Amino acid sequence: MNLNELARHEIVHFHEQIGKWFRGEMTAGEKEEMLALKSFHVNFRMISPTGACKSRADLAGWLPSVYGAKPGIVLEVKDIKLRFEQEGAILMEYIETQIGGGADNKRISTALFVYNEEGHLQWLDLHETFLP
Repeated sequence: MNLNELARHEIVHFHEQIGKWFRGEMTAGEKEEMLALKSFHVNFRMISPTGACKSRADLAGWLPSVYGAKPGIVLEVKDIKLRFEQEGAILMEYIETQIGGGADNKRISTALFVYNEEGHLQWLDLHETFLP
């Protein structure tokens, strides 16, 4: 797979997994993998739709508190687009819709992926903005 395909796969896979996490539908192995945050760079940063800046450590602390917290939620990712690419880094944009679980919303996101020292593609930066 090329970098664009790898990034697209990572976006779709993560949203499938976080949906299962919110619904409380993961196996023990999947939970362990999710909590390891292997897909997230040590310097990961996220700007949430509310403007809060979160680190990888913040994400690790937040995840256990939301396991099974949104039963019935469905996450949909669409319009995944390449915004910029250079050797070893790629910026993607996508629309995420969350329906059910008491938190219906739609957001546009940009995600920067880079290769880590071991050559694995990881999320480095994520910026989400609510859409009307």
